[in-house]
Amino acid sequence: MELEMQIDELREEASDIGLFFPMHYDTDALDHETQLHGHTVGNRSVLLMQPALDAAENGAPSEETVRRYENAVRGKAYGIVVIEPTGISADAREFDRGLAISEENAASFQALIEAVKAASEEAHGFAPLVIALLNHAGHHALKPAAFDISASLPHDVPLLKDEELNALLITCADAAKSAEKAGFDGIALNAADRSLFGESLAAFHRDGKFGGDFDDRTRFLRDCYTAMKMVVSDKLFFTIRLCLSDGIPQPDGWGMAFEDLSAPDLYEPALLLKILQTLYGVELVICTIGIPNINWMCEAEAESPLLRYSRLCTCVAMLDSDMQQNVQLIVPELDCEDIPFANLAAGMIEGEFASYGGFSGI
Repeated sequence: MELEMQIDELREEASDIGLFFPMHYDTDALDHETQLHGHTVGNRSVLLMQPALDAAENGAPSEETVRRYENAVRGKAYGIVVIEPTGISADAREFDRGLAISEENAASFQALIEAVKAASEEAHGFAPLVIALLNHAGHHALKPAAFDISASLPHDVPLLKDEELNALLITCADAAKSAEKAGFDGIALNAADRSLFGESLAAFHRDGKFGGDFDDRTRFLRDCYTAMKMVVSDKLFFTIRLCLSDGIPQPDGWGMAFEDLSAPDLYEPALLLKILQTLYGVELVICTIGIPNINWMCEAEAESPLLRYSRLCTCVAMLDSDMQQNVQLIVPELDCEDIPFANLAAGMIEGEFASYGGFSGI
C-alpha cells in the first residue's frame, strides 16, 4: 500500500507539470522471457555493473571482482549481465584499478564469465547472456586524449590525430578478439557522453575525416565496429551503449535540436542505430542521456529525480518511435533513490517503449 501511494504521488506530480512518466504498480513485465540474436533471455532485467576498482594491475578481474559479480547475480535474477566499462587498453581505463581486456588476461575474464553463469544457474535456474562493455575514457583516461575541441570540452589534453584514431581501430579489434576468446556472448562499445566514442559523435569542430557532418562524425564509431567485425566470428553479437541526447546546446551537442537549443532531437541517434543495425546486426541498445547545464568536468546543477527520469524515458520513447521497435532498448536505472525504478521500467516495457530495465550493480 505504501508503494502504491508513492506511485500515485509521483504520477500526480508528473501529470501536474506535464511530464511523461509511465509507472506501473506491479513489475510482472520484467519477468517475461524474450529472444535476442537467437538466444533465449530468461527475463527483462539487465544488470549494468558499475566499477568498484578491484581489478588487478593489468586490468584483469581479481578474485574480489569475481566474488562481487557472483554476489550480484545470486541476489537477483538477470537475463543479461553487462560487465562494467572495460578499457580497450590499459591506458584507456579511467582508473588504474579498473578493468581492461587484452589477449594476456582473457583467461581471467573467461573465469569471471563462467562464475557469473554458474552462480545464476545455481540460484535461479538459468544463465544470463554476458556482454563486454568496451570503453575508452577519453579525457578521463589514464592517458587522457581528446577527440574534439569545443566550448563544452576542456582544452588541457592532447587532441588525437587521425593516424592515432586509426591505430585505435586496431586496438578495438584486438579487444574484440580477446572478448571472444574469453567467451563473452556479445560486445558493446561505450558511446556514453563521458567516453571517447561518445565524444566523437559531437565532433562538429574537428577537421578531417572524423569531424563535421553526420557521416564524418559517426565515421570513427562505425569504423570501430567494422574493425571488430573483421576479426570475430558470427557467434559474437554486437550492441552499443549510446547517449541519446547529451544535454549540451548546439552547435556542440549530440542528439540536440538546432531550433530549440534545450530540447533533444533523436534524428541522428536513430539514423546511426539504423546504420549499425543494417551493417553490424546491432539489435540491443543500452540507453543513456547526458546531464544538462554541465560544464563537462564540473558538477552538474541539481535536477529533480522526477524530471531526470522523465527526460530519460522521453528520449527512450522517442527513439523507440523512430526505430519502429526494430531494436530492443534498455532503460537504465539512475542514481535517484526516490523513484521505484522497477515499477518505472515495467511501465516502459508494458507501454512497448523499451524491452528491458537496466539495474545498476556494484
